[in-house]
Amino acid sequence: MAEKEAKARIKINKLLKEAGWRFIADNNGTANIVMESGVSITTEYMTD
Repeated sequence: MAEKEAKARIKINKLLKEAGWRFIADNNGTANIVMESGVSITTEYMTD
């Protein structure tokens, strides 16, 4: 079950990136979404 969730998260992240969402600042600009309170994100698990 965990493998299916991981694959779904990767697919969702890819679709959000294609839609122009930026979770972290990069060469395309600053982050343009706000995370929930107490949630942080790192580049360690981000995939292209």
